[in-house]
Amino acid sequence: MGSYRGLHDIKNTYTSDYLKIKDHGFIVNNRTAALVGMDGTVDWACFPDFNSNPVFDSILDAHKGGYLKTKPVAVCHVNQFYEEFTNVLITEFIKDNHVVLRLTDFLPVSGYSTINFPEIHRFIEAPFTDIDIMLDLKPDFNFGTDHVKISENRYGYLFSSKDRTLGISTNLKLQKGKENVFINTTLKKGTYQWVVILSGVRQIGNVEQYSSYDRLEESRNYWRSWTGKINYSGLYYDHVLRSALTLKGLFYEPTGMMVAAPTTSLPEDIGGERNWDYRFTWIRDTAYVIESLSLIGLKDEASKFLYDLMAMVQKDTKIRTIYPINSSDDMDEKIINFSGYMDSTPVRIGNKASDQLQIDQYGSIVDAVFRFYEAGGLVTTYLWDFIIEILETLKNIWKLPDSSIWEFRSEPRHYLYSKFISWTAFHRAIIMGKSLGYRAPYREWMKVRREIKAEIMDKGYNTEVNAFTQYYGSDEVDGSILRMPLTGFIKANDPKFLSTLKKVEKDLKNPCDLFIRYRDNDGLSGHDNGFLLLSFWYVEDLILMGRVNDAKEIFERLLSRSNHLMLFSEEIEFKECNEMLGNFPQAITHLGVIRAAVKLNSALRKKGIKSYK
Repeated sequence: MGSYRGLHDIKNTYTSDYLKIKDHGFIVNNRTAALVGMDGTVDWACFPDFNSNPVFDSILDAHKGGYLKTKPVAVCHVNQFYEEFTNVLITEFIKDNHVVLRLTDFLPVSGYSTINFPEIHRFIEAPFTDIDIMLDLKPDFNFGTDHVKISENRYGYLFSSKDRTLGISTNLKLQKGKENVFINTTLKKGTYQWVVILSGVRQIGNVEQYSSYDRLEESRNYWRSWTGKINYSGLYYDHVLRSALTLKGLFYEPTGMMVAAPTTSLPEDIGGERNWDYRFTWIRDTAYVIESLSLIGLKDEASKFLYDLMAMVQKDTKIRTIYPINSSDDMDEKIINFSGYMDSTPVRIGNKASDQLQIDQYGSIVDAVFRFYEAGGLVTTYLWDFIIEILETLKNIWKLPDSSIWEFRSEPRHYLYSKFISWTAFHRAIIMGKSLGYRAPYREWMKVRREIKAEIMDKGYNTEVNAFTQYYGSDEVDGSILRMPLTGFIKANDPKFLSTLKKVEKDLKNPCDLFIRYRDNDGLSGHDNGFLLLSFWYVEDLILMGRVNDAKEIFERLLSRSNHLMLFSEEIEFKECNEMLGNFPQAITHLGVIRAAVKLNSALRKKGIKSYK
């Protein structure tokens, strides 16, 4: 069926009224996703799309939020895992060494972008003994602002407000509460029940009419057929596979866009205000997406993403930091009257960073096309014209201050990351265009490339601290500098980078191989925590330096910090290194896993190491 890391005591998974972020799995269907806790609670789900308002959101407010709960009445241990090669999630409750209750959860997935199943199907079974269970359903419409009416028919219940509905169909005889429907019952040994949660319906039908068995088999076949396209059999295959399945699920099939994460406002610092909505496409992530998918043979996904993104940018006639995944263009940041995960407020929907100037976005697109080209992708003349347009703009704006990769909400500065990514854009375009035989203003591009490099070496390297710094005139380093050798801007063994790395390790790294992004005040309350992508960049740097054994050791320690399902959030708590933080699961972290695994695998093969952990 699947693999797991051992049993978990469900009593130890709670913090206050909230399940720990790491103690969740997720189910997904290329339109939306839901988080499923180890206790059988669905505490986050948006329908019909990733960026729709949630119907289950108790992860952001344990008292006001909506949920679906199913679990034994007795306290049990829990084992949670995915069916092999799928995003079908199994949660087993275990007592006296027997599985007393098994939940199988999935969102139906289809190979056709026009077919959508905004539904959660949950299969409940008692395989070995009679078991007392509870089921409780309370949806939430528009973050608790809508009045909800509950109506009943012989097949289930329908929750409705002025513009939303959610139904439950099951043969279980539910009871109606004030805001919920529920049941406490005994499931006999060897029996089962289906529960189907339906969004946007007008009436509830017999549970059999939703063909859950057929939808389950279709979903299994979809995921298993897709994983068959992955061309990778090397080091840490299980982690690469799970990361790939996670990333595939985060694509919004109708438009080809990808959400950075399926959640909003899971905090980067407990009790702080670093809570953001990640249900959008970040231009910056394109290079990581293209390269990571291409590295494991998924050129079709890489091609579709790149050309769909190009079409969206051209339709918009400008490059934005963030794009909506569909025609919903409402990205204004709003504050929701929720208490937040573990009282971490504010709870935000929308993202203010969409209004910022982040110059590295331009270079990120060019780098993405270059990675696509390196992987054998077709760079058409139309795509090449798009590159020329981008560089025409970039040659005029690279000198400007901006908000850069971390989207600082303070005054713009001359951040080093934006500068060397701008250099990367011209450098990559020159190599790619000449190789393809395409015409372009190469002399002008080479001139700009020289100007950027000269300025970075003059203003970006602080001789007093012997390091490239966060921005011109600063004496602080920034974790984003770890990417500098990965772009080709500087050799990993260059003395200036080595001295920079030494300071980054001293100022930003902890003994768990986690890095905070920076030390300076960013105007937000709370503090920064270990940003996982930086650790994977660090592994790649070590490989480039020839420190392959060190890279392997650190990479394995990082993988051990994933959760029981090999899933990662964006950050990990920096002091104790034990809790996941930020939105979950996080695409850019899983992109980092794939890149580092493939490159480490290649480096170890070159060293003649053929036995892998």
